[in-house]
Amino acid sequence: MRIDIGPVIEAFDDALALVEDSEQRARLQRVLRAAAPAVEAATTGIVRAAAAEVNEASGGAVRAEVVHTAEGPELRVEAVSPMEPSSPAPDLEFDASDIERLTLRLPAELKEIAAIAAEQAGVSLNAWLTRVVSQEAGRRGRSSRYGRDSRGRDPGEHGGSQTLKGWIG
Repeated sequence: MRIDIGPVIEAFDDALALVEDSEQRARLQRVLRAAAPAVEAATTGIVRAAAAEVNEASGGAVRAEVVHTAEGPELRVEAVSPMEPSSPAPDLEFDASDIERLTLRLPAELKEIAAIAAEQAGVSLNAWLTRVVSQEAGRRGRSSRYGRDSRGRDPGEHGGSQTLKGWIG
């Protein structure tokens, strides 16, 4: 989306029409036109700040940025594939010999969407899901080993959540 300040500048034309002295109106119009680059810079700054807020609030699901093109500044917003690194997340290390099986129940439509995303990323659905879970765990500050949180504590310590082991049916 192009950031167009034309409507902002034109909004002042109605106010300028109220100035009866044509010479004074012409001077004010020149001042307003001369201020256009500053208005564009201020507007772009506001949009850039809004884009940063969107990026932060989306948790990495959306990437918004202001880019400068030959036509002027543009706001670009796109959904981020879970396979793309959207925000710095630590690479989690896993012991490939310690693989566990998990039965995951998903609505058919969600499974199809995930399968398409995996295909677009050029990996298996299992690899795609493993990567998404790994990235989310990394973003949340979890250690890959022993289920410790970012402060090195077990989740069950110091009033944290309890860990259950065994068969739940």
